Amino acid sequence: MLYDRIDHVVLPLRSVDEAAARFERLGLTLFPGVRHEGRGTRNRGFFVGEPHNEFYVELLGIEDEAAARAAGLARYADWAAEERGLSSVVLRVNDMTATTEALAERGLALRPEAVHAADGRKIGEVAPLDDAERAVVDLRVIQYPEDAAERHGRHAAVGLFGHAFPLKRLDHLAALAPDLEGATRYWADVLGIPPTGEVVSPTTVIRQFGIGDAIVELLGPATPDSPIAQRPPGLITMAAFEVTDIDAAVAAARAAGFNPPDAATGVLPGTRVSTIPAAQLGGMSLQLLQYV
Repeated sequence: MLYDRIDHVVLPLRSVDEAAARFERLGLTLFPGVRHEGRGTRNRGFFVGEPHNEFYVELLGIEDEAAARAAGLARYADWAAEERGLSSVVLRVNDMTATTEALAERGLALRPEAVHAADGRKIGEVAPLDDAERAVVDLRVIQYPEDAAERHGRHAAVGLFGHAFPLKRLDHLAALAPDLEGATRYWADVLGIPPTGEVVSPTTVIRQFGIGDAIVELLGPATPDSPIAQRPPGLITMAAFEVTDIDAAVAAARAAGFNPPDAATGVLPGTRVSTIPAAQLGGMSLQLLQYV
């Protein structure tokens, strides 16, 4: 597969510090962030995982809207202004040139661009896939100048995994796909990510696409009259994280002033789930998931 893992999701915000304070109140350690040279943006966020599955949520503040739009980041500027929640999913690759060539053969023209911090340090190369309509998700790929172990070690050395709140790893993201078969063909044939599983309920077909050890779920209608058939396609503003003890995690979230419900049986077999609402975390629901 061209992609190593789901690297991060992007949550565009008008006030990155306000959202960051909420995640810190939950008990997560956030990285201080950087200003991106020539892009009008500044980020913060938090990491979870091990060297092989490190993932982060990027809280992306739009500090100069005109500069962001001039840099091709109009989507992020619009998302932040409209408070629409999660905008994009970014996949990590080890070889941007090989990825670009492989996707070009399938009709996707990637235009990688180097992203630098304000001090000139190269953060990585990023390329949007620019086909969110067919993918039902705004997808981007990123390559870093360091390998996974080195990058994880650098983050661990400054305490970025020292969370008081017990998130283990990203489990899954989800998107609505009213034309599930069309989206499945696109993910398999163009992106080169075949489906790895499926869960069916009376109203919903959840088609799973494994990338590393996390999953992107495409949710389609199980019947013509399913509510999903009438909803617009797109990324659901939710990230599901595995926890070891969901009851303890719910209690910790409540102690920090959040209002997740009692854990209940999840849609995915063998799981219990609870969710901190998006309104309490700057626009991203945080689902807690325990395998039982």
